[in-house]
Amino acid sequence: MSDIHEKYMQRALIVAENAKYICSPNPMVGAVIVKNKKIIGEGFTHQPGKDHAEIDAIKNIKSKFKGKACSQLKGSSLYVTLEPCSKKGRTPPCTKEIIKAGIDKVFIASKDPMQSGLEELIKAGIKVETGICEKESNQQNRGFFSRINRSRPFITCKIACSVDGGIGTIKGEDKWITSKESRKDVHYLRAQSDAILTGIGTVIADNPQLNVRVKELKDLKVDLDPKRYILDSNLRLKGNEVLLKDGGQTTVFCKQAKNIKDLSPSVNIVEIPGNSKRVPIKNVLSFLNKENCNNLMIEAGKEINSSFINSKLIDEFIFYIAPKILGKDKINFSDFDCSFSNIGTIQLQINNIEEIGKDFKVTATPIYK
Repeated sequence: MSDIHEKYMQRALIVAENAKYICSPNPMVGAVIVKNKKIIGEGFTHQPGKDHAEIDAIKNIKSKFKGKACSQLKGSSLYVTLEPCSKKGRTPPCTKEIIKAGIDKVFIASKDPMQSGLEELIKAGIKVETGICEKESNQQNRGFFSRINRSRPFITCKIACSVDGGIGTIKGEDKWITSKESRKDVHYLRAQSDAILTGIGTVIADNPQLNVRVKELKDLKVDLDPKRYILDSNLRLKGNEVLLKDGGQTTVFCKQAKNIKDLSPSVNIVEIPGNSKRVPIKNVLSFLNKENCNNLMIEAGKEINSSFINSKLIDEFIFYIAPKILGKDKINFSDFDCSFSNIGTIQLQINNIEEIGKDFKVTATPIYK
């Protein structure tokens, strides 16, 4: 594979990052158009219903070159991180515009299992090559591919804890285990997530907001607050919780929806019956899949963490580890007494460690046996 092709595709991957907070449930896509070994246009996928990366790049050239845009586009090469769409959705198919523009080579990182863009382009006489920086592209859109291929979102479990694994104390003395810098960083994780899942225990104990409250992100002027989902088997919510009062989208999963309290109009109650005492996790994930949820982040306590770990459903852990020892009165982030009885020891593949404030942020992939 030519280094020059990788160079341009790496640039397309960087451009795709502009879509990080705005494109979901569509995949994050970047495109660059090259003519005579120079990048003449770039684009990325915008909000649903607006331009995809390829169209954005073509418009970028038309804006820059005005009357000479057609001659610039004719015979150019397109580098795009995901197979161009061939079906009409909220927007027209990108393949049609690529063919119309006179682009004669298209280099693609990842194939899209939902599209047949390759066939359309080849039929039009365009030279197509795939698999350039495919691994990086798949990682960039891991949530999208998880939803399409596994019928569930990519699941990240965020845990803020002490060095001895405590997320709090029995007496509730430490509301904040980690630093303000770590807590700010979590808002960026939320902004990249389609949904946050928590449990009624966390809601009662912490009364969290679970939204995005960072000025730099709010300046993007798009709704970055993830949908919030609460596991509340016995419907113990009182109705005065903060996350029920801010107008954000909140869904509560329960076993029986009887005796529903006067909750906010923005709260959706979903009844998921079953034989167990708790709401079945797989049913919840099936619901989220139908909601087009690509990326789910768990911000919960030890019971929900344990349930997901024991079901081998966590795809990634993000630990914010504070330089503190909480000691014997600590509450562990997982219920070690029972949660791993079925799966044994879990090896973690450490992907990244960085210092944030006084804390360490550790990103790791669990390796299940």
